[in-house]
Order: sequence, then C-alpha cells, then structure tokens
Amino acid sequence: MNKTVRLIRIGVPILSCIVFGWWLSKQTTLLSLGTLSAMLSAGLFVVTLTEALSRFAACFTNRNRPMPTVSTEEQDRFASWDALLRFGVAVILFQFVLVYLIVRPNTDFLHSFPRLYYRSDVAHYMGIARDWYVREGDERLRLVFLPLYPLTIRTLSWGEYYFAGGFFSSLLFSLAVLPAAYELFRLDMDRPSAMACARVLFLLPGAALLRIPMSESLFLFLMLLAVYFARKRKFLWAALYTALSAFTRSLGILLIGLLFIEMLLWFIEAYREDKRTALRSIPRLIGFLLCGCCGTLVYLVINWIISGNPLTFLTYQRENWNQQLGFFFNTASYQVEYARMYLSSGDMNSVLSLSLPNLVCCFGTLALLCKDRKHMRLSYLLWALVYFAISIGATWLLSGPRYLAMVFPLALTIQRSCKTKISELVMEMILLAAQTMYLLMLALDMFVY
Repeated sequence: MNKTVRLIRIGVPILSCIVFGWWLSKQTTLLSLGTLSAMLSAGLFVVTLTEALSRFAACFTNRNRPMPTVSTEEQDRFASWDALLRFGVAVILFQFVLVYLIVRPNTDFLHSFPRLYYRSDVAHYMGIARDWYVREGDERLRLVFLPLYPLTIRTLSWGEYYFAGGFFSSLLFSLAVLPAAYELFRLDMDRPSAMACARVLFLLPGAALLRIPMSESLFLFLMLLAVYFARKRKFLWAALYTALSAFTRSLGILLIGLLFIEMLLWFIEAYREDKRTALRSIPRLIGFLLCGCCGTLVYLVINWIISGNPLTFLTYQRENWNQQLGFFFNTASYQVEYARMYLSSGDMNSVLSLSLPNLVCCFGTLALLCKDRKHMRLSYLLWALVYFAISIGATWLLSGPRYLAMVFPLALTIQRSCKTKISELVMEMILLAAQTMYLLMLALDMFVY
C-alpha cells in the first residue's frame, strides 16, 4: 500500500469524525434514535468513500491498472431490446390497470389518469410547457424546474393537451431507459445479466415516478447515454448528453465528475503507451468537460434573463420549499425523529408513504454501495457517493426514493447479489410489488413526491 492510499485510509475517517463531531455538538440530544441513525448513515458513507478514494489513488500506480472497457458488439442486440421493451410495456400496463381497479375513480380508465396522477411537481412542468417561465405571482416559483423536459412536453403535445403529451413523453423515455441501461450494463457482463440489471433498474421503487409527467424518465435516459459514451471513450458525445442531463435536472451537472474520472482513466492508459500523444489530448479533454457544463450555464442564463439573478432558483428553493444543502446524515436523523413523531400521533399515512420509503431507500442505497465498494467501477462509485450526499442532504427531504432511483449502479449491485435465477426472479417480484405499492400510494394522494 503506497503512502497516498495509507494517508486516505487514515485521513478520511479522521476528517469525517471531526465533521460529524461538529454536527453532533449542535444537537440538543446526543443519545437519541435520530443521532444513532445519523451515525450509521455517516459510518456507511465513510467506509465506502475511503475505499473509493483508495482505489482512485491506486490507479496512478503501475500495479493497479484501471478497469478496461469491454466491447459489446453482438448480433442479438435488437432481440434483447425487444424483450426488454415487451417487459416494460407489460409492467406499465399491469401497474396502471391494477391501480385503477383498486382505487376505482368515478371515470373510465383513460380519463382516470389526470385524476390519479396529477400529483407532486406535475403541475409545475405543465405550466412551464404552456406558459414558459414568468416573472410574477406564484408561477414565478417554477423557475426552480429546469426547462428541457417541459420543452419535450411542448414538442410532443397536440393542441392544449399538455398532460397527455407529458404522459406520452414520460412513458416513451421510461421505456427507452431499458435498452439504454442494457447497452451500458452489457459493457461489464453477459447478455442475461445485463438484461436482468436493466429490469432491476426499471423496477426500483422510486422508478414508479418515471411513468408520470415528471422529468426523471428523460433525466435517467440521458444520463445512461452520457455514461455509455464515456465508457466507450466517445467523450464528445458523453459531454453533449451530460449537458442535456444538466439541462433536465440540476443534479445532472454531477456527471461531469464521472466523465472526468473516465477521461482520467483513459489518459493514464494512454500516457503509459505514448506520453506525447496523451499530453496533446489534454486541451481536447478540457474542451469536452466545458461542453458538459453548457446545460447548467444555459439554465443560469435563463434565471438571469427572467429574474435578473442567475441564482434565483436557489432563493426560491430555500424560501418556498425550505430546501438547501445540508449533511446527508442529518437527513437520516430528522427522518427517524419525524417517523417516531408520526407513530406516536397515529399518523400511519405519513409513516407508510413518507418516512418509511425515504429511510428504506436511503439506508438501502448506502448499504448496497458499501457492500459493493471493492467491485463497483470506480467512476460509478464516486459519482454515486457524491450524488447521494447532495440529493439526500436536502434540509427537508420528501423525494428520496425518486432521487435514488437515478443511481443506476444499484442495479448492478442488486443483480450481483442474486446467485441463482430463482433468487433473481424473487428479487424482481419483490421490487415489482414495492414499486406498485408506491405508485398506488401516489394515486391515493398520500405523501409521495
């Protein structure tokens, strides 16, 4: 173990203890269930981060070479796509019909969709698609939602039927996620395993919201394409899809980190083979990274044109949604405390649809990342940790399952945990049941966001 790796293995836990101790000093109760939950969350994160950074440092030594990119040229690609798309259509129809039969709204099946699924942030996206951003009234708050998905709704809608256009676009992109995920996962595994991983990603509980008019389906699709092209060393295409991802959701800009790591791994290999050629590629690689930032830059320009301040969206998030960046382990603490409060008051609605899904998905994600920390591709692992810390670090987390359904490496870890075809089938059935339940709670207007 070289000195850098040793320093990381010692320094990261020490620094983490200092940060956690500072947070702990500001808590009114030191020994509570919430504090213990925060400690567990921070511990899992630190163990995983330490391993990831150690592996990253080891990439710079000759004895620890980066993982190679695997070719996926195959003749049965379209057969795999066809099977996955049939699976996706079957799941969507099953869930929508089952929810309709259980809820039984006073309307026919097709007209039930606005009544059952006009929830969460759907109205904001519909408003942007119809009116774009405005400067006055409550509608000005729509500025916190990025524009690519509403533009997609406007493009795919006919007349004033924006909700129908939004539903169509979300279903289209949620199905497109399946072949995109398959192509990405096929880089690292055989055909059956890659198909299983794609199905698992499609069945994560929070992925239920891929099927309603929200931006997650487009975001996940673009993100998978960006990562795929980064793995194939087609960095210009990866940068373009990164920019589009960042123009869909603010967290899309984090893909720049994944793209940088993949570029760095490629550069290390190229430098070992031909130093001069590798050094000449640096300006081009920097240009690709700057291209990947364009989506966020355009969104900031839109903020400036509409409100006169490129960071107005942060003000709106803080003042109207009580959202700003905090510690992810603080989220674990207050989520547990709120769950205990809901239980003591008999508010099972909030427990089942808000606290429990958030806690299960947050701790489940950390546990899976920690379990697979020595085997997961380095760029995936570091990106997932940063994405988790920022998305879950919200000062008032409502949408944990939806945010974490975007962490595509989880599908790899879950699939690798299934040792047999039977266990794989059982896992997919469990995920399908959990996801269907989550969609049902959304249709029942419970606290699903």
